[in-house]
Amino acid sequence: MIRINNERKIYAHTLFTHMVFFLPVIIPYYHSIGLSFRDFLIGEAIFSAVVFASEVPSGWVSDVWSRRTTLVLGGLFGVAGYSLLINADSLFTACLSQGIIGVAVALNSGTNTAILYDGLHEEGRIEEYRKMDGTRHAIGLYGVAVASAIGAFVFTIHPKLPLVLDMSALICAMIAISCAREPKRYTQSVEKNLFHDMWSTMKYALHGHKEVAGIIILSAVMLCATKLMMWAQQPYLEQAGLPVQWFGLVLAGAYIFGGFLGQHSHRIEHIGTNRSILSIVVLVLIMACVVLGAGVGVVVAIPLFLTGTVAYACGQPRINNAINNNVGPERRATVLSSASLMVHILFIPSSLAVGYVSEHTNLHGSLFFIAGELMMLGCLALWLWRKRHHNLVPAKER
Repeated sequence: MIRINNERKIYAHTLFTHMVFFLPVIIPYYHSIGLSFRDFLIGEAIFSAVVFASEVPSGWVSDVWSRRTTLVLGGLFGVAGYSLLINADSLFTACLSQGIIGVAVALNSGTNTAILYDGLHEEGRIEEYRKMDGTRHAIGLYGVAVASAIGAFVFTIHPKLPLVLDMSALICAMIAISCAREPKRYTQSVEKNLFHDMWSTMKYALHGHKEVAGIIILSAVMLCATKLMMWAQQPYLEQAGLPVQWFGLVLAGAYIFGGFLGQHSHRIEHIGTNRSILSIVVLVLIMACVVLGAGVGVVVAIPLFLTGTVAYACGQPRINNAINNNVGPERRATVLSSASLMVHILFIPSSLAVGYVSEHTNLHGSLFFIAGELMMLGCLALWLWRKRHHNLVPAKER
């Protein structure tokens, strides 16, 4: 009973940290304080830069200090960031708040799964980790869905209410994880640091393992595009005349659908190779951005934007599977981490470019830009991936 309660506390922490009531109305909120879509993307670029820069020190804090305390500290930074954003009246304060929230995300990243893994390892139940972490991930997605539906509704009552609810949810998350038991740790430190390992990984990928470089690039460009599509959805639907209270329901439906696909994606892993399925995913994303850029009504736009959620839900497991199949166990974790951080690296210039294009043309032009970036980098990644110099498994399993 004690160990089950501990896992429930970890699940509760995941639920509350993912209940971002502010998510479906970020762009309308920025408009309410006199900032534009481009201003928001500048803040998002700063957010990604801070997350990237904070990954190593936050991981060090988690490894040498305490998993539980690190997660509580992440909650405190989150509350501080939202407190600043609720009083923001300029681009500087909005960007500063985004940076503080970025530190909170970095402190949670990795530690939230590590505390579950370490607890199961301590109890000799490590074989349950994949299933339980999948459950934890699904709980997070469903938490986002519920919060989205509520957040858009309360925004119509007062624009600052979603932020108040976000701070309340983080306080609940801190209480939940504070009640959890701190497990023994079984992780090993990297040889030097994560940035050194990333550099070694890229040298490994680009010298005789170009298929690995292709997978990493494809992961970055695909997940960066889905994130940009998600942020473009709000101003697009706003221009199309959809009432703000519907934004939450649209986003909630997308996350519920994505959570369901993510939970059951293992059932269709045997269909097609990883490369062929991800090629189709990239093609669908390009077509969706082109059609949206050409201008369509709300009824057509909503399912087209939904392709971004589907791409994330179905594409991420395929990316992980492709890395597992092409990389040996001695550097598999580092390649997975590098692929994750590459999304932040690519998102920084991409978000600034999309913001510039939307400011100097229009939102439709920025969607064409996303499609062009997907086409160029996606083709490069798939060309690199065709190399088969160091195969660890038969090609049919890829």
